[in-house]
Amino acid sequence: MEPAKVAIPQARSPLRADEFLVTGAVRVPGTVVSTAELDRRARGPERVHYVTRSCDRMDEVRGVALHDLLTDIGLALRDDHKMDHLNVVVLARSQDGYQVTLSWGEVDEEFGDCAALLAIRYNDVVLPRPTLVLPRDTRGSRYVRLLSELRVLHLGEALHH
Repeated sequence: MEPAKVAIPQARSPLRADEFLVTGAVRVPGTVVSTAELDRRARGPERVHYVTRSCDRMDEVRGVALHDLLTDIGLALRDDHKMDHLNVVVLARSQDGYQVTLSWGEVDEEFGDCAALLAIRYNDVVLPRPTLVLPRDTRGSRYVRLLSELRVLHLGEALHH
């Protein structure tokens, strides 16, 4: 009996400096999104005010709602679980490894509606990669600059074990 052949994943080219990945529990994991694509869909401008340890800023941003982008890509949900989307979290990771997690319940317009925005223009300057902006936060700690990945995680399975 011949051993089963293991599929070797195909190598993909590295991301360009103006792209990020959407991975995990989405209909098409590994979706590549470009800054130019987001710029074409951008809404705004919206004024955001936030404070960090080193600054107190007021900026004007343009971008795409995180909810809209992930809804368009499509969450991978189970039909046999009531309100399955409320078991989803989104991990936003920057190219330097900084990461922030948001629950789908706080992102979803029917629940928390936190207005999370993938900003691609700051004060009318196009960014090389988007910044996750939370306009209702008074602190800038959940802003993720130079976004490299949005990883959608479905926690429902983990809770059933």
